[in-house]
Amino acid sequence: MKPLVGLSLLFLISCAGGLPPSLQREIADENSQLVSAEHTVQHLQQALNHDLAQAPDLFEGAPEPTQWTADFAGASAKLAAAKRDSQQLANIREEAPARRLIADEHNLRQAALKTASDAEASASQWLTFRQNLSSSLDAMNREYQSIHSADLTPVAATIAKAEKDWPAKTDYLNSRLTALKAVPQTADTEWTSIATARQDAAAGKATGKEVATLIQTDRLLSQQAKSLTAAPTEVGGLCGQLYDSWDTILTDLDQSHYGNDSLYRERLKTVRVHYIDVAAKKTETHSEEHWATVSEPAYRAVEKDMGMSIAHKDAGHFDSEAQTLPQPPGYSYIAPPEVGSNQYGRWNNDGYGHSVWTWLPEYLLLRELLWNHSYQPVVMGDYSAYRMAQSRGTSYYGQRTPDSPPKYGSHGTFTQTHYASSRYVQSGGFKNSAYSSGPGSASSFSQPHASPSVGPADNGSAGKRFGRQAGSPPMGQRFGRPSGGGMRPSGRGFGRRR
Repeated sequence: MKPLVGLSLLFLISCAGGLPPSLQREIADENSQLVSAEHTVQHLQQALNHDLAQAPDLFEGAPEPTQWTADFAGASAKLAAAKRDSQQLANIREEAPARRLIADEHNLRQAALKTASDAEASASQWLTFRQNLSSSLDAMNREYQSIHSADLTPVAATIAKAEKDWPAKTDYLNSRLTALKAVPQTADTEWTSIATARQDAAAGKATGKEVATLIQTDRLLSQQAKSLTAAPTEVGGLCGQLYDSWDTILTDLDQSHYGNDSLYRERLKTVRVHYIDVAAKKTETHSEEHWATVSEPAYRAVEKDMGMSIAHKDAGHFDSEAQTLPQPPGYSYIAPPEVGSNQYGRWNNDGYGHSVWTWLPEYLLLRELLWNHSYQPVVMGDYSAYRMAQSRGTSYYGQRTPDSPPKYGSHGTFTQTHYASSRYVQSGGFKNSAYSSGPGSASSFSQPHASPSVGPADNGSAGKRFGRQAGSPPMGQRFGRPSGGGMRPSGRGFGRRR
């Protein structure tokens, strides 16, 4: 690796007329730290080579040295990428792209240092284990004993409650508990397999290969002990996901230009319904909203979905089972017509020959949060069209005919009207729609039917909590295709009704 000779001085000279002096100093400092990081990684590489040379019999045939060598190659690649960032910075005059480059350079430098440090530390630990063999054996014994003394009673109780509330997850949760209960037996097998090596080590006559086996087994026992210690938290968090349904709604889009560079942001609102009592269907609702900087591909992927629920998870499912096909907010809570009703509401005749979904009073605040305080009644024809799109794995934008304007999404008439104060609409985003009557202006197709607002829109990052609900039959169907998990806001409570 070649050091960055004079790079900091070069940067300050080349950017003298472009970036703020404070940012120039920040970048010069980061470049200086990058030079230092290169030297540090070089020294760590030398230390690793020295460690391997000290005890060739200990490392012979073990797979770890090959991995350590690969880790150092990865660290070198990260430093090379950081150097490319620093070289690009010499030609940057805009503050926003400069800050992104320096952040990337910083992250790459830190990652390279950690990778190299961890690899060298592992090799050093092998030598330390051998040099302090007696105390190392004592530590192994303590780990083995801790595995057998672990109390899984709280974990079993958490799983039992979750299985009672969400029977569909019984098999999976049982398998998790079974795996945890099997850890002591696995540890016994490993402990027995190294009996001879332990005896030889205690007698001071263990070979390098035997010590290597003890070290590898020690790592396994340590991992098993940690898994049992962390089980209450991990299993509790996993079971806790079952008690929430949530939607992530895209409430705004913003694209800013800085010279030849662009900054892409999404404003996301997460509406979460948490079950307090599953049997009684008592719930409370939280809402949180924030801006997030995203990559251009991520921005483009949802560019036409403003106002839509871009991720949804039903209660009784894990976050990893969230559905990510964009759909109109709230539709996932509606019962199919053949079912007729669920705990959130029911289908009613509006007196004019139309079947309209009616939300129960307990869920009106949920409705308002989902529809941005501008609810438009859902008629059965729209819901049927949504279900048809759902069965095809496509998003439903509320078009009655192929030539009619969409109701939902970035170019939807509902979105244009009820998100009129958004950056997207204010910046003229709707002008790209074939249904727009003017740049950023209300479309002639827009015919809102808003229900009364129950409170101000959530424009900050603080969460909200509303009420508890009661009801009866099962939840509405979920939409889309499986994907990753969702967000977990720490909403601020404003009380509940019982």
